[in-house]
Amino acid sequence: MSRFRIHPQPLPLALALLAALSATAAEPSPNSAAKPARTKSLRAVQVTATLTPEGAGAVPGAVTVLDRADMPAAAGTAIENLRGATGAFVQQTTPGQSAVIVRGMKGSEVLHLVDGFRLNSAIFRNAPNQYFSLVDGQALERIELVRGANASLYGSDAMGGVVQMLTHTPESMFVDEGGLRHVARARYGSADSQRLAHYAVHAGDATREFDLGLTRQQFGLRRLGDGSTQPFSGLDTEAANARAAWKPAAAHTLVLNLQHAEQPLTYRHDELVAGFGQTQSSALTANFEPQRRGFAQLVHRYDAPLPFADRIEWQVGAQTITDGRRSRDRGSSVESREFNHDRLRGVLASAAKRLGDRHEIRYGLEHYNDRVRSARLNRDVETGASSNAAPRFPDNARQDSSALYLLSDWRPLDRLDLVTGLRFNRFDLDIPATATRPGVAIADDALTGQIGATFALDAANRVVANFGRGFRAPNVFDVGQFGDRPGNRYALPNPELGPERVRSIDLGFKHSSARLEAEAYVWRSRFSDRITSVFTGTTTASGRRVVQNVNLASATLWGVEAGLRWFADDAWTVSATLNHTRGTELLAADAAPTPADRVPPLNARLAANWRWDERWSFDATVFGAARQDRLSERDRSDPRIDPNGTAGFARVDLGARYRVNDDLVLEARIENLGDQAYREHGSGIDAPGRNLLLGFDWGL
Repeated sequence: MSRFRIHPQPLPLALALLAALSATAAEPSPNSAAKPARTKSLRAVQVTATLTPEGAGAVPGAVTVLDRADMPAAAGTAIENLRGATGAFVQQTTPGQSAVIVRGMKGSEVLHLVDGFRLNSAIFRNAPNQYFSLVDGQALERIELVRGANASLYGSDAMGGVVQMLTHTPESMFVDEGGLRHVARARYGSADSQRLAHYAVHAGDATREFDLGLTRQQFGLRRLGDGSTQPFSGLDTEAANARAAWKPAAAHTLVLNLQHAEQPLTYRHDELVAGFGQTQSSALTANFEPQRRGFAQLVHRYDAPLPFADRIEWQVGAQTITDGRRSRDRGSSVESREFNHDRLRGVLASAAKRLGDRHEIRYGLEHYNDRVRSARLNRDVETGASSNAAPRFPDNARQDSSALYLLSDWRPLDRLDLVTGLRFNRFDLDIPATATRPGVAIADDALTGQIGATFALDAANRVVANFGRGFRAPNVFDVGQFGDRPGNRYALPNPELGPERVRSIDLGFKHSSARLEAEAYVWRSRFSDRITSVFTGTTTASGRRVVQNVNLASATLWGVEAGLRWFADDAWTVSATLNHTRGTELLAADAAPTPADRVPPLNARLAANWRWDERWSFDATVFGAARQDRLSERDRSDPRIDPNGTAGFARVDLGARYRVNDDLVLEARIENLGDQAYREHGSGIDAPGRNLLLGFDWGL
């Protein structure tokens, strides 16, 4: 049994400012449907950083808010909406599967939520993974990214930050007077023969609401900027979402939320195509087959004063992820079929109470129960003989977590606002024994805290600071996973793992006025006992390098996040972002520092939107990244990364929209206008070349 404890500390004094943002067009977008239900506010509203709707500019946390107008209608996955956003860098391992890197953290080092429920599960790995792709981007109302450690509200995994995908928000419900509304969307992209079809229907009035959405996407082989075509790059995706909301009384709201997403077959492109340093691919077969997510959630909100709360909310949720795989190593006649399933159940409750004009507290509890089923069947393709083999994850593994938390939002002075949080967490992981493997039982608990402050210089400008301590409890993937891994590796299990820890501090400046919104932060994170995969010095019979997860590394990461959104006049909107991350890592206490693993390069985005008249609108975007040649040893040995460094790039996109009438909007875009051949750092496939996108949104 291992135990650990993390205690909150006072906020260190420090100073720093810069200049800043988020990018949003002022006009309605085709992605908000031809008939938007309400007018978009200039000041983004967030709920993730403080558990209550507040303007992002008023809270001390570093928050990026993207609503429907910020989301490209043709985005293949939900995560692609974050490309070029403040504080985010998008990595793409295969077409249709992407991961976001936040302050140098990725995978299970960043907490992913869908409508307040964890997407992170017991099999979520601490590296880029495919599970973000099992959320339908066409169904999203908003994405909120909270950068920096946020363990007091969200517990384990919230080390680099929290990404929350919201399919609906309280302020978006019960807004119609009644009747029925249909929205149909279609897009075609030339670079990969993308065909997207989406249909949604909404019915509602002041007390009842029903939404249904269906999405299907098909992708052919990807054409690159150098004119070549990438093999193993096609896929199909399908999704369905349904929501029913009801107000049985003025203070009560009930919401039933159902979601389904599936990729029947996705090729592991980077395993099937030779990468850097390879003369041939690692595998003959490497398929995700299938990838599927099902989600059901029931939420009850009560908005009326009680002795112990002014409002309360509770929810029960169930998520099931199917992670099926088919693989065959090069030079082997054995093909493996994997059947991996993760079943996550959760109960969450939260409440808010005002303690006077200057003080509000929010408190809550949560409990998650996670179960893993895993099996592997090997078949010799030459003889047809089949046999059971050791699964990727320990079958019947269990992981439970429980927590109590308290958040205080106190304004001791008119200009000063202090937000402090405290959370107690309990984790239990159990891996049953088998004939060939001993059982593992790990019990962990943690007391974590954070403090944030915002000081108003005047009505438009604020200085902000945050300090927090976070952690990541090892999950079933860390402790018990084994088998073939990307990058020509084979992983051994490690039952002795302990938690990762992080201390994070940031300081910044926020501006919010009628014409300009801006934010800028400098930040620093210090990690200890970081779980990392190390080479054991041996290889398998098929030539894969044998690796194992260990609590060996420490790392220091720091960076700058900045952006702005300028409403020049009623016709023009200009936005920009700038992200820079740098880090060093120690693989052992007596080791020399090396560049940290998978650190994004300097990247920036500049966009302009022009509304010519009531029918025509145009936009132009330049997005690019600098060269990244500060590579860790793991980066240099990763076939996805050029050992000489990832080249920089600059990409130009142009778009035009024409509103035919109140019901129909036409869109045309050219992405990567210069037909640049490039790869985003850490990705497993090159980016598409010039891409002509055509589509429409039709709403009745």
